[in-house]
Amino acid sequence: MENEKKLILPGDYGNNAACDARRCEFDIMNEQIVFTEGTDVAIDFIGDSITHFMEHCQFYNKYGFVINRGIGGDETQFIDFRFDADVIQLKPRLCIMCVGCNNLWVLEDKIDPETGDYIEEEQVKVINTIITAYSNMLDRAKAAGIPVWICSVLPHSKWVGNFAIRNPLIARINGELKALAEKYGTEYIDYFSNMTDEDGLTMREGISREGIHPNHAGYELMRQVLQPKLDKFFGV
Repeated sequence: MENEKKLILPGDYGNNAACDARRCEFDIMNEQIVFTEGTDVAIDFIGDSITHFMEHCQFYNKYGFVINRGIGGDETQFIDFRFDADVIQLKPRLCIMCVGCNNLWVLEDKIDPETGDYIEEEQVKVINTIITAYSNMLDRAKAAGIPVWICSVLPHSKWVGNFAIRNPLIARINGELKALAEKYGTEYIDYFSNMTDEDGLTMREGISREGIHPNHAGYELMRQVLQPKLDKFFGV
């Protein structure tokens, strides 16, 4: 039949990409959503381990059926690859995306010996990769009528190697993400500024497990930033 539903199955990205780790799991769960009449996804959280490890129902189930499509280790281009399957076909009322941290790991062997900073050309490559992937997804979401909120990349604490050069780059990336949100007329969720110490760059103590992933206090802080915007969006 012409109007028969078809499940979008992206397959594997390959090359040991993180996005393949939960592909079977997500395909099975997505199928249940797509083929169950009357299923209304309120929020689709998508991203890397920051999203993956979040107990989303604990914090956000008051808004309705909330799903989590986070994958630890994911990068922006991997989410771009699976976006149609894990967001578009599920038709959420709202998608909230938090990704970008893992794109930076490629820079760890690209440090300028004179400045001690990441090589500028390599930083630009990473930023361009992130913004290109986000733009691709925002374009497709707009065409499908799905609002996507862009979350800042979280800061790192002093316990993370190269935190002193990673955090300024994260702040730079967040500036680009904020500008992108303004360009597309969508929300920018500024976790970064609310999670940093007095220097405005380093993750404060007591809100993460090891300097990257939030603990309960970190996720609670993120909830305090996000919930007022969700209340307004859903009219709660």
